Amino acid sequence: MKKMAFCMLILSMVGWNGCSTSPMGNSAGVGVMFDGSPLIFDTSVVCMGTVVGRMLSQEWGNGVTRVSIALDSPYENLKTTNMAVVVKNGRLHLNALGGYGEALPPGACISGFSNTNSYRWFKFKHLINNVIMAADQRAQRLRIRSGLAG
Repeated sequence: MKKMAFCMLILSMVGWNGCSTSPMGNSAGVGVMFDGSPLIFDTSVVCMGTVVGRMLSQEWGNGVTRVSIALDSPYENLKTTNMAVVVKNGRLHLNALGGYGEALPPGACISGFSNTNSYRWFKFKHLINNVIMAADQRAQRLRIRSGLAG
C-alpha cells in the first residue's frame, strides 16, 4: 500500500512539474539568430524588467545559433520586425531597434546579439551607414540638378 501511494505521489509530481503540454503563447516560437554561440544560463525572456516569455530550444550549425523563444499571451504584440534580442548576464532581453515594427510573419526570425557591446556596435554602424547613404544620395541629386559631369 505504501509503495503504491509513493508511486502515485512520484507520478503526480512528475506530471505536475515537468510534463506540460505546451508553453503559454505561441507554441511554435520565434526564431532568434545569433552569430556564434551565446552564453545563456536562464531560460526566461525579459523586456524592460518584466519576464515576457521563455526559451524553448537552442540549435547550432555552421557558426550560427538559432534560439527559439515563446512569448506569453499578454506579450504577443512584442513579436514585431523592429525587435532584437540581447544576452545580458546569461538572460535573453528583448530590445526595440527603434520606431514601430510590423507584425512578424510566420517563420521569420529576429536578430540576436551575444552581448550589449555587439548590439550597440550594430546600431552605431547602421546609423553611420544610413548617414553615408543619405549623403551619397544628396550628392548625386545635387550633381544631377547642377548638370555638371563627373
